[in-house]
Amino acid sequence: MSLLLNRPTAPSRDASTSSASRAGSVRTGLGVAGAILGLALAGSAHLESDADVAQGVSQAFETVSERIAPSVVRIESGRRAEGGTRPLGVGSGFVLDAKGLIVTNAHVVDSADAIRIQLLDGRALDAELVGMDTESDLALLRVEADGLVAAPLRAEEPARVGEWVIAVGNPLGLGHSVSAGIVSGRGRTANITTYEDFIQTDAAINPGNSGGPLVDLQGRIVGVNTAVADIRTGGQGIGFAIPADMVAQVTEQLARWGEVRRGYVGVNLREVRESELARLDYSGASRVAVRSVVKGGPAEQAGLESGDVVVRVNDRPVTTVQSLMAVVASFAPGTKVELEVRRDQLARKVSVLLGERPRPE
Repeated sequence: MSLLLNRPTAPSRDASTSSASRAGSVRTGLGVAGAILGLALAGSAHLESDADVAQGVSQAFETVSERIAPSVVRIESGRRAEGGTRPLGVGSGFVLDAKGLIVTNAHVVDSADAIRIQLLDGRALDAELVGMDTESDLALLRVEADGLVAAPLRAEEPARVGEWVIAVGNPLGLGHSVSAGIVSGRGRTANITTYEDFIQTDAAINPGNSGGPLVDLQGRIVGVNTAVADIRTGGQGIGFAIPADMVAQVTEQLARWGEVRRGYVGVNLREVRESELARLDYSGASRVAVRSVVKGGPAEQAGLESGDVVVRVNDRPVTTVQSLMAVVASFAPGTKVELEVRRDQLARKVSVLLGERPRPE
């Protein structure tokens, strides 16, 4: 588990329809979400039994906890040495597919040559490393076993700020544990990996939770728990998870090639200073500019220049350095993309044939 250092009403009443009847119909039609909304409505409606509504909400958490439990694993990493295996650490993970693929954080298994996973049913299995991507802090493992229960990724629907989630894993060596909270924010950066688009949550995440899933109330994985804010710098109740769409993109490549191949423009980037905006006669949302162009790289060949403000890639707007990096990385090397840039008070379009991002050393 990464510790981040120096980075960390009651509803209105409707005269024609009682809150009690609305709460009942919502709970019936929307299941878990309806039960939670029904709890809020109950406060102003004086339902016959608030305890019944509360029990329904409790049962929703119980149901999703039971559903996700068989998919979550404990991971022990170590290095083989004379006389045995030297432990490196303990983390969490989850079964991505029933054929034996398991997702975790790269930092859980980094430097390990012995990886052991334990299932909820007590089985302990040796795992092999399929591939690892330190730039997103994700790793993919494989085990040989029958009866594995895969958990679905919610990759097409981003986590919503305010929605209930649970964090599942093995914190502090306590074994299988569940904590509940909400999605507190999206698109966070914390300066711990190259590619960051973190979900922020107040569900309790502790050392040992790394690599475990952040799950919605339908049992779908919305993120991979990765880091917590350091309480020594004032952080409290702030955890970070890698979003499911990034998990899907990275693990697909790890499963295919054992590595991640990302598009590469060949520029060094910087945040735009406010004083530059008026000079450029630019009032858009982008705050990312080219600091310098790598000699001989795709950007130089395409004609990008130092000082260009990058507004969008194809039809996808960019606003920050991290968002531009993430968009470019989502394309395969060899893809031709069109960058819209602001230069000398004029909008220009530059066609770039992406190279392949160099591997981190």
